[in-house]
Amino acid sequence: AHHACGPPPIRLFNHPSPRPASMMRSVVFALSVAAASAFMGPAVRSGASRMTMKLGPGMDGFVGTDIELPDWDPLGFSNNANPATMEWYRAAELKHGRIAMLAALGQLFQSYYTLPDPVFSEKDKPFAALAKVCNERPLAALQILLAIFAVETIGQFQQAKPGQAGGDLNFDPLNLKPEDPEQFETQQLRELKNGRLAMLAIAGMLASEATKGYGVIEMWRAGAVNPFV
Repeated sequence: AHHACGPPPIRLFNHPSPRPASMMRSVVFALSVAAASAFMGPAVRSGASRMTMKLGPGMDGFVGTDIELPDWDPLGFSNNANPATMEWYRAAELKHGRIAMLAALGQLFQSYYTLPDPVFSEKDKPFAALAKVCNERPLAALQILLAIFAVETIGQFQQAKPGQAGGDLNFDPLNLKPEDPEQFETQQLRELKNGRLAMLAIAGMLASEATKGYGVIEMWRAGAVNPFV
């Protein structure tokens, strides 16, 4: 009687065996590693055969390298990189973090609000929503790609200026940059830490939909998951 009156229960997996759970953990781990390593660029091999956690001299003066986990570089990227390469690493990390913050916010926002158009009916499932737009409105998908290309090109031109700090795109339309150097460093640290957290968050959201077939908010509404328990 309960199933006749209410929505059918969500099955998290298609098989009762524990193998899908192991697969999900593997996928989540792989996505997390990809999110963490996407901004690091190619590794430079050194003559040392053992792994070291010590940060190299190339990280001197970088925001976020002297607190919490100051000696965290298991693959040794900073030990053989010149200052220009380290600036590229930081710029790439900030870019991925900013995109991840927008992506994580967008996943949550679109579950509640979308434009009044039938093409956005799959609002609870981001993968399905993207596929629907690409299939039914290919020109709209092309417009999105062109907008991404334009933003990327403008950012690269700004980043290529001589003496430009990694991640500094000269974009502050709301004039939020503090005049005080200490306050500015605190603001930079907040952006860095929130970006790192967002990269892990969006990786988990996408892995959840890919393995279970339901969006994050959709599963929460059905009672299949509860982030507060």
